[in-house]
Amino acid sequence: MSVTVKQIVDSQVHIGTLKSEAHPKTSNYRLDIVNNMVVLNPEMILEQLNKAKKKVQEVKKSGQEILVVCEKKMYATEMKTLWEKYWVSYLNYKVPGWFLTNFDTFKTRISSMNKMSSFVETEEFASLTKKEQLVYKRKLSRTKKIYEWVKDLTSRPWLVIVVDGSMMDSFVRELSALWDVESIVISSTNYNKYLWDNDIIANMLSYKSIDFVMNYILS
Repeated sequence: MSVTVKQIVDSQVHIGTLKSEAHPKTSNYRLDIVNNMVVLNPEMILEQLNKAKKKVQEVKKSGQEILVVCEKKMYATEMKTLWEKYWVSYLNYKVPGWFLTNFDTFKTRISSMNKMSSFVETEEFASLTKKEQLVYKRKLSRTKKIYEWVKDLTSRPWLVIVVDGSMMDSFVRELSALWDVESIVISSTNYNKYLWDNDIIANMLSYKSIDFVMNYILS
């Protein structure tokens, strides 16, 4: 699957933030200012998308883990679709602080959740009182909200894809301190950090744009 400049424009990926909100570190990616909105150079976006896609393909080929992190409400439910299509783990609800740095601790919580899920299907669980079952299911439900879609992670992910680096600023700071974790940070023109090798500047205020970017780089 390849992508064209026309598809980028049609998907509104090239629309940035208001000029007053745009950070100077993203100025190299500007094509124009229209109605006080930054317009990004779609050819530069195309180059960034292809570099990110190549990195994803390399990691997949090596059999390493990929984690997508996205707390944007407009795209939260779509993350399950990406998991089903591309088999990437993801966090989309109250991403735990220091998840990558203290992965061994969180791995224990994930393992506990998996055991709880299995226990619900047993005769032993069925023998509990209705009140006990309800308390147990509530606890499991709270845990699943955060960890259900990383239940298959067996080790710290090799590649992390962050949707909207400005929104996930704390997570990006943690990520930047880990030399052994590669990343793709997708952000709009309000991003206040220098871009890394595989990062992407794109429209983060449009569902259509985010969906286009994610499906392309993961496919």
